[in-house]
Amino acid sequence: MTRVILSALEKGKRAFEKRASRGRRKGAYHTRVAVTRKQGKFRILMNFAKTLAAGIGVALALLAGANSARGRDRREPRPGAVPLSGAPPQTVELRLPVNGIWGVIQGFDSGDTHVGYAAYALDLVPAERLPALPPEQRKRLEDFPCFGQPVLAPADGRVLWAVDGAVDHVPNWVGKHEAGNFVIIEHAPGEYTELRHLRRGSVRVAVGERVRQGQPVAACGNSGNAKTPHLHIGFLGSVDPIATRPMVFSHYQVLGSDGKWRPGAGPLREKEIVRPTP
Repeated sequence: MTRVILSALEKGKRAFEKRASRGRRKGAYHTRVAVTRKQGKFRILMNFAKTLAAGIGVALALLAGANSARGRDRREPRPGAVPLSGAPPQTVELRLPVNGIWGVIQGFDSGDTHVGYAAYALDLVPAERLPALPPEQRKRLEDFPCFGQPVLAPADGRVLWAVDGAVDHVPNWVGKHEAGNFVIIEHAPGEYTELRHLRRGSVRVAVGERVRQGQPVAACGNSGNAKTPHLHIGFLGSVDPIATRPMVFSHYQVLGSDGKWRPGAGPLREKEIVRPTP
């Protein structure tokens, strides 16, 4: 398993470097540090310098427990083989797991991370009003507006996994792959959400605890396979092994190119700026 994971990492690294180089040649926003997208008075920092597996820390951090014969000491569930694209219709009404205005920096089936069994996942960061601190000047975790932001339960449910204690790495940290801090909530049979890269010491819930929609469960951090603070949310049809499934949110708005907010409909899309319906 270790050889397979490392092989996938090398492929992801080469693909990332190729895209970054191509972006610079074309004069695009792409750099080895970040991509920014401006819309009206807002900007979202789209970090393509996250770890090679930022969106699927579920699988790659598995190195910590993959060799356990019985798996009972694993720090996270096993990865699945494929996403559950043909899952039954979603029955749970999911709401955004955050307050305020946020941007989608990575969407479904994208990049080198939200693929395979992790295809139906999203990465979110707060949208920043312009002018904002340039990416190259952000040396501390506190320089990122995502760090420390409350993470909310997207719907009522029961906590299945709650892991805390992993460190928040400094920005652009490079090292071995880790599970990090995360929470997985069961909302209905075959419908779960996972919230990852949480801040150390911020997890407020325990396994077996019932939670209500909008209840704070943790805070955004930079634990696990993340280069810079962001919130990863996946909608799961299976927990162990992990497999994502299509996900739709409700009661949210999307910022249009004309600066006006409109009701959101359907899945969140990469580069959208969104907020809960006031």
